[in-house]
Amino acid sequence: MFFLYSAYSEYGKIKRTFHEGGLLKMTSQKKNALQLDQQLLLQLLQSANERNQKQQQLNEFQQQTIQNLTTEIQLLNEKLNYLTRKLFGRSKETFDEETNGQLNLFEEETVPKPSIEDEEQRSIVVQGHRRIVGTKASKISQLPTVEEDHVLTIEEQVCTHCGQQMKDIGRTKVREEVRFHPAILDCLVHYQHTYCCKACEKMGRSSFKKASVPKPLISNSLGSNSVVAETIRMKFGQKIPAYRQENYWQKDLGLAISRDNISNWHIKAVHNALDMVAKRFQVYLNQKDILHGDETTYRVIESAKSDTYYWQFCTGKESLHPIVYYHHDESRSGEVPKDFLKDFTGYLHCDGYTGYNALTQTKLVYCFAHARRKFLEAIPKGAKTSEMPAVKAVNQFKKWFALEKKWEKLSHKERLVKRQEELRPLVDNFYSWLDELTPVPKSKLDKAVQYAHKIRSGFLYIFEDGRLELTNNRAERNIKELVIGRKNWLHSTSLEGARTSGIILSVYKTAELNGLQPMKYLEFLFEKIPNLPVFSNEAIDALLPWQENVQRICGE
Repeated sequence: MFFLYSAYSEYGKIKRTFHEGGLLKMTSQKKNALQLDQQLLLQLLQSANERNQKQQQLNEFQQQTIQNLTTEIQLLNEKLNYLTRKLFGRSKETFDEETNGQLNLFEEETVPKPSIEDEEQRSIVVQGHRRIVGTKASKISQLPTVEEDHVLTIEEQVCTHCGQQMKDIGRTKVREEVRFHPAILDCLVHYQHTYCCKACEKMGRSSFKKASVPKPLISNSLGSNSVVAETIRMKFGQKIPAYRQENYWQKDLGLAISRDNISNWHIKAVHNALDMVAKRFQVYLNQKDILHGDETTYRVIESAKSDTYYWQFCTGKESLHPIVYYHHDESRSGEVPKDFLKDFTGYLHCDGYTGYNALTQTKLVYCFAHARRKFLEAIPKGAKTSEMPAVKAVNQFKKWFALEKKWEKLSHKERLVKRQEELRPLVDNFYSWLDELTPVPKSKLDKAVQYAHKIRSGFLYIFEDGRLELTNNRAERNIKELVIGRKNWLHSTSLEGARTSGIILSVYKTAELNGLQPMKYLEFLFEKIPNLPVFSNEAIDALLPWQENVQRICGE
């Protein structure tokens, strides 16, 4: 109606214009009048069409604006829900129908309260508790035994009935308990004995020999082998920073050492012993077929950069000689792994970080867990159904992990056959399904789909070698050792201190992975390395954690 009214008004204006110009008066013939009316109508229709097109363009623009704003609101709500879950929700990446725990605080749906009839009809099956007898005895069997007898005094050994002295007729075991003795310090004084030959003296000759004294790790210092090893255990095993150790040593043990003493001891321990071991670790890592890699940030006060980085590399699951190495560098560029793994030509498990692409001779095996995490983050807030694309994707990953767990005890050749027969079709179908999805651009689901496509080539390597794993969780667990310590240490003062921490943690963690007691192994290295006649690769290799004599001396 609006357009008709506008067209009619426009027609009137045009007609008045022609009348005022005297054009109608000049055309007396009817034919000319009809032609003039046709011209008027054409102009009228043209004007109406132009107005219609402008209105349509305006409507389309407004519709596009509304759609863009709606999409933006959806993306902002998605980001808000994601950050809320990251801040307040649980960090464990499980999805088992599945919103119990902290996440329920932010869900919109409410669970209806069961009615009285439902309460009466519900049946609950409670599994009986199974108690294992004899665990206490096995736990304390290796401890030295000290007996304590509880007896009556002479005065109490008088019979209350007749007043005669009573006799001890035996004892009964009442209980066993473990006693804790606080650590103690003592001063070990080294004396060097000198020997002479009396027979040579009678013949006018001097003949003397001195007993050999082992060299200390740090000369003229309170930092003995055992003290330095204990400070390392406390910092890297128990994650206790040097300033808190300072109070422990001074107040609890009575040894006045400062945090600067502890930090300097660690640097000297690396220079005098552990650096040689770490270099051999790097050589052996480069000779492996399968490695895992990851990186994390670290603050160094001395560095001009706001963040430096620890690069962690470790051996695969089936390696006979497990190794983990924490390499510190100021950069996160691809030149760091390229230089550290310059001789490595095997498979490297990693995430999708592009810095690893610098390893041109290496096959990068990407992580299923990282891809799964993207889809887990894309699950919308509120009620969830199995038909949601993100939920479907997470359930697919769940099936793959279940299959891999079922094949865990198979040989790597048998596992490879199973993967090719059962897992490969599932992965191919999954990617075909992803191609059919049309997620909202820049949404979490869109990013998850793009990420899965981006690293698809790295997934397919698991169908080449059965020793490869579906995830990079091995590196994630190892890097967590450093992350937990970082929360307590906060930073390192110098770049040398950061490098030192990485080497110490490498030796400490590698000893654990090889079944050694790290404290014993550190003391073993501090005793052996400074007293080596020659610092050769062969001599250091004889002290590595997997050697038979080291296993015997430092094993748990």
